[in-house]
Amino acid sequence: MNRQCCHNKSGLTVKLCFAVWAFSLAVTLFAADIDWDKLQDKAREYQDKNLPKGTNVKNVNLTLPSQPTGRTIDSSEQVLTDSDQRYITVHMKLANRHFLKKNYQRAIEEVELVFERQPDHSGGRFMRAVIAARMKEHENAWHNVNIAREKDPENPKITSFINKLKTVAPEPGKTVGVAGIFRPLPISASEKACDVIERLLKDQSSYNIIGIEIEEPTSEANSVWIPVKITCSSTVQKPAIAAVLEKASGGRVEITSAPPPQGEEKLLDLKFEIAGMGTENKDVKPISELREFVKLIAEEVDVAISDTAERDAENKILETTYEVAARDFKPLSDFLRKMSPYAHKFRILSMKLAYLAGSQSLIWRCKVQVFYQLP
Repeated sequence: MNRQCCHNKSGLTVKLCFAVWAFSLAVTLFAADIDWDKLQDKAREYQDKNLPKGTNVKNVNLTLPSQPTGRTIDSSEQVLTDSDQRYITVHMKLANRHFLKKNYQRAIEEVELVFERQPDHSGGRFMRAVIAARMKEHENAWHNVNIAREKDPENPKITSFINKLKTVAPEPGKTVGVAGIFRPLPISASEKACDVIERLLKDQSSYNIIGIEIEEPTSEANSVWIPVKITCSSTVQKPAIAAVLEKASGGRVEITSAPPPQGEEKLLDLKFEIAGMGTENKDVKPISELREFVKLIAEEVDVAISDTAERDAENKILETTYEVAARDFKPLSDFLRKMSPYAHKFRILSMKLAYLAGSQSLIWRCKVQVFYQLP
């Protein structure tokens, strides 16, 4: 009896030590890249060496999947914290003060700060629409008032303003902005293409997309066509993706890939149309101290940028390629929008869904090409 008891205690002690070791080892998985095969072999060696003969212990699963199979897309309404509410209240008061003094530029600056916390703030969007109308920027006025109307459809002030706006600028059948993407109106197809991709990745049909490649845009009459290759971890949601892209771009969508063999419906080649604008920014600004500027912008929007490959082109245009890691597509799009005033054009060459080293936190690993204007 005593010998059996001692044997049980010994086995229990070894199991406990093994469990503690495994737990402490698991804690380190988030710290660095791990050689998983070597780690698993060491675990087996430890187990074989220290457990009593005849002890049956299940293997500890120390592996992590190497490739994500999709993302969880949160389409719930944004919840504002008390801090957000106070921030919005302060900056709306300042915006109103400048608006009443007809200091419109300062009012715009304040209301843009509101949009950072609540992009669809109806009062802020209404004010921005009124300012745009007074500055005869009618397309911008429609863009902002449509957001305000969607948020607050029964507001009589918004209805009255829309009726007056119609007398000077008919409501556009197709807006230049992308619905659901609360950014300033795009001024080039480079900007709008990113807005369209951002809108796609907010839709539930994109949950299993693990890779996107964007080829060189092509021009046709008054349109730019954006060729896209989409890779999914399971059957691609072809009709839904095409519908989202068509609505977001305001143009046509054409499927260019042939029907795949049964069981291989994970790839989709298509192109979407952006009408009425070219790929290049016609009012590009020259930039000096480029590396420092890029570093500051990357820190501001929270993306990680690796070393860049640069090549001087003609007419003082600098072609630059970045490798960027971002936790979501929005920070990457924020980065490109902030660079856009200084870029003739830009495009996302590729995106791949990946895990952070040693964890199950998702990121997009991207390659981006930007053409800057040098002084």
